[in-house]
Amino acid sequence: MESTGLTVIIGERINPTGRSKLAEELREGKLERALADAAAQAEAGADYIDVNVGAPGVDEVGLLPRLVTEVAERTGLPVCIDSADPAALAAALEAYAVPEAMVNSITADDESMDAVLPLVGKAGCYVIAMTKDREGIPPTPEDRLAKARKMVERAASFGIPSERVLVDCLTIPAATDGEAAAVTLASISLIREELGCPVVLGASNISFGMPERPAINAAFLCLAIRAGLNAAIVNPLEPGLVLAVRAADFLLGKDRMGRAYLKYYRAHR
Repeated sequence: MESTGLTVIIGERINPTGRSKLAEELREGKLERALADAAAQAEAGADYIDVNVGAPGVDEVGLLPRLVTEVAERTGLPVCIDSADPAALAAALEAYAVPEAMVNSITADDESMDAVLPLVGKAGCYVIAMTKDREGIPPTPEDRLAKARKMVERAASFGIPSERVLVDCLTIPAATDGEAAAVTLASISLIREELGCPVVLGASNISFGMPERPAINAAFLCLAIRAGLNAAIVNPLEPGLVLAVRAADFLLGKDRMGRAYLKYYRAHR
C-alpha cells in the first residue's frame, strides 16, 4: 500500500446496511450481486474492495471467507475484510492469508483491540483503527490523537508496525456540526505529524443531509488529501469522485507528471 504514494481508494459498496436486496441474497448464500458490485468498483478505479456481509440471518463465519476469496479472484484487487465478528475475521484471514489484506476495524476499547489485534498480528496484514471508543467520537483533534496513540501502541505489542495501522479520524455530518470538517482535517494533520502512521477516512458522512452529496464528498476528500490522507473508504461509482482524488494527487505532487491521472482519464473517458 505504501509503494506508490497515491491515495488508496477502498470501495465501500459491498455492505448490506440499507441494501435489502443484497442482504436477502447474502442470507441465501448467493454472491452474484456482491461480486457484480466488486467488479463495478474495480472498473471504476478502486484499489481495494471492502467486503462486509453483516446482516441479520447471515452466517458471517461461513460466508465472509467465501466472498472475500471470490472478490479477490474476480477483481485481482486486495480485500478489506469488514466485520464486527472476531470469529468471522479469523475465518476470513485464514482463507485469505496475504500481507495486502486489511481488517476493518478496531476501536480504542480494550475489548475490541484484544479481540482483533492478535488476528492481525498473526496474519501480518493491515488494520483500520477508528479514533473512538464506547463513549463516542472525541470532539477535538488532541483527543482523537490520544485514541490513535493508544491503538498504535497496543498494535505494536502484537508485532504490528505503525505503518500497518491506518488511523480513521472519522467524520460527523457538517450539517449538524459546523466544525466537523475542520476538526477531522486537523486530526489528520496532527496524527500524521505526531505518529507518522497512515490515515484513512470514510468521506460520505460529511455530506449527510445536504443536496449534491457527491460534490461535497469530492471537495472534502481533496481537502483531506492536502491534510495528509493516505486512503479513502468511498463509493468509487459516485460521479467525479475518483477523478477528483486523482486530480488532488497530481496537484499535490503525489502523482509525478500526472501519470496516474492520465491513465485513469484514458481508461474512463
